[in-house]
Amino acid sequence: MIITLVGPLAVFAATLENTDSQEYDLQIQESGRPYGSQYRVLEHSKVDLCFYGCEMILLSSGQKMWVNQSDSAVISNRVIRVNRGVKVGSGW
Repeated sequence: MIITLVGPLAVFAATLENTDSQEYDLQIQESGRPYGSQYRVLEHSKVDLCFYGCEMILLSSGQKMWVNQSDSAVISNRVIRVNRGVKVGSGW
């Protein structure tokens, strides 16, 4: 008898939280993708973005930053701050 155990695959993504009372437009350029995407982040919201790491550009200020897949970013007072997460890797 062969028993196969299948568990959920963990998908890691950077999270972006907007703590301000206004929405923001972001340009996202994901790692390995030839094109960017534009997102609108609503006020007081939290979303998962950047499954493989990305460059985020806050269009209202032009602020750019690189976000890894295990990071969390917070928009507060019109500024993005990144909290670096644990490096996600495979192996021992």
